[in-house]
Amino acid sequence: MPPNLFDKASRFTAKLDPQGFFSWLFRLPVDVFVFRGWLDTRTIAFPGDPDRTNDTVAWLEIVSSEEAPWAFAVEFQLRPDPDMPSRLMGYLSGLLLELRPDKERGSRFQVGAAVVNLTGQGNSSREMRWPAAGIVTHLKVAERNLEQESADELVSAIEAGRFSLCLLPWVALMAGADEPALVDRWIRLAEREPDSRRKAEFGVVALIFSEKAGRKKIWQEKLKGWNVEESTVADDFIKLGEARGEARGEARGEARGEARGRMEEARSLVLLFGTKKLGPPSSSLESALRAINDRDRLERIANRILEVTDWNDLLATL
Repeated sequence: MPPNLFDKASRFTAKLDPQGFFSWLFRLPVDVFVFRGWLDTRTIAFPGDPDRTNDTVAWLEIVSSEEAPWAFAVEFQLRPDPDMPSRLMGYLSGLLLELRPDKERGSRFQVGAAVVNLTGQGNSSREMRWPAAGIVTHLKVAERNLEQESADELVSAIEAGRFSLCLLPWVALMAGADEPALVDRWIRLAEREPDSRRKAEFGVVALIFSEKAGRKKIWQEKLKGWNVEESTVADDFIKLGEARGEARGEARGEARGEARGRMEEARSLVLLFGTKKLGPPSSSLESALRAINDRDRLERIANRILEVTDWNDLLATL
C-alpha cells in the first residue's frame, strides 16, 4: 500500500472527532481547551512537500485564558523523518507570518506542532544552545510513537469513557493489538457507535493500519465476523489502495492497452468505494467520472474519498 494512503487514513481519523483526538494527543481533559476548527493553510506549503498542503492545522483556544489562540499543526509519519524538526520550524514560521485569528492590528496566533509516528520512534523536538552568547533555539513538539504505546491502555481508557470512540482506529497500530481478546474488546466498543457509517469507517481505517503493523490477518478475520457491510467496505478500500500502488509502480512500463485497463480499474474502484461512502452518484456525475482519462487526476480523486461529503466535491478534484 502506498505511504500516502496511510497519511490520508491518519488525517481522516484525526478529523472524526478533533476535540477527542487532541485530548488524547495532549493527554488533557476535553474541557481545558476548545477546538474551533481547521484553518485554511492552502497558501502555506509544508517544506519538502510542495504539492501537499497541510490540512490538519487546528485553531485551539485554552479555556478561561486571555492568551492568543493557537494554530496547531499535526503531522503524521509512516516512519520517523530525521529532517522533521527543520521542516516543522519552516512550516511554523509560515503559519506565524501568514495566519491571523482576526483583522485586528497586531493579531497573531501562537503556533505549535505535534508529530504522530505510525511506526518507529521519532525525535522531532530540538534544543540548540550557545550559553556564552545567551542564545537558545527551542522547538518542543508533542510526539506520539504509536507502535510503542499500549493498545490495552487506550482500549481501557475508551471503555472507561475517558477518551472518544473515534480513537479506535489507532489501536490497530499499537503494541498488543495482535491479541484476539484485545480485538474482541475493540469490536464491542465499536458496536457502541450508533452511526453505522461511522462504525464502518472505524473498520476501514483499522484494517488499513493493521496491515502496516503486520497484523492484518487477525483483524480481517475478526471484522468479517463483526458485520458484513463493514467488512466489505474495508476490503474495497484496501483493494483501491493496492490498485493505486500497483498503477504507480507499473505505469511507466505499461503498453497503451494495459494503461487503459488500469485507468478503467481505477475508475471502477473509485465508483465502488465512493458509492459505499457517499451513496450512488447521479447518472451525470457517473458519466463525468467515466469521462476522466487522466490517471494522475483519478489518483488524486481516490486520495480524497475519505475526506469529502458528496460526489460534487469529489469530482471537483483537479
